[in-house]
Amino acid sequence: MSLLDSGTFQQVNDLVLSGYHLNDIQGLACPTALLPAGTGVESLERFALERFRFRGAMTTTSIEDFVRYSKGYASATEKARCFIDADHMTARSVFNIGTLDNPGHADNVASITLKQTAPFRALLQSLRHNGR
Repeated sequence: MSLLDSGTFQQVNDLVLSGYHLNDIQGLACPTALLPAGTGVESLERFALERFRFRGAMTTTSIEDFVRYSKGYASATEKARCFIDADHMTARSVFNIGTLDNPGHADNVASITLKQTAPFRALLQSLRHNGR
């Protein structure tokens, strides 16, 4: 009986393919490992006591809270981008969006949805009624 079977060949194949990717993980800022099964690259961040980098998602209806969060995470070196939807009275700021040359992860965000006050709703109703 032979000790070699299709599983043995698959393991050798996986190890060889993993070896081709060793240079891909050298110098990465976050600790990373190669897993032979499917030769995938896997972050080890989930095993650390702390995250490797900050991620956040703040949602509010308060202009003051939105501004405070935005001021806290926007910086001169890493500018934020704010996307405004005036029709829905919402805005979303992305603090680590990066640039075209050096894109960021875009996973530190703040969103605001403003409440429509009674006077504002009346104004909208009037505009709709008058066909504007």
